[in-house]
Amino acid sequence: MAEIDPHLQNAMYGTPEINPDEKHYYLGTFKERVYATQQIKTIDQTDLILAWKNEIKRHPAGLLLLNGRVEMTQLNAYMQLAKQQDIEFRLVNDPVLMKSPLGVVYTASQAIEGGPVAIEDTVTPVVTEQNQAEAKKPWYKRLF
Repeated sequence: MAEIDPHLQNAMYGTPEINPDEKHYYLGTFKERVYATQQIKTIDQTDLILAWKNEIKRHPAGLLLLNGRVEMTQLNAYMQLAKQQDIEFRLVNDPVLMKSPLGVVYTASQAIEGGPVAIEDTVTPVVTEQNQAEAKKPWYKRLF
């Protein structure tokens, strides 16, 4: 079978990408550029905003990527934070990238030392008396 000219291959199949799955997961950037991430399911947790503020202060030259699948009312706090901290943010609306479970990604323009940190892991959960009482109840009493 004859080799197809690379120019024709690019025209037929598109330009080949490096690590496309990784780029789709991290909203269009590579893993080695990511400072921190946050899952879509935790976007409503307001205590994570302070953790983001600390992360941005440690790395002031980053870019905040926001998943376009998340409601704008939920993303307003992150957009305001980016504006207060004087960093760029970008709303990612590419249908392929919007399938990612990540809602917020803070990234650099070049590769960084260390891997991405899940911002949810940096915050210790607040244990209230009601939560402790719920945990101590037998399982059958929690149903009623």
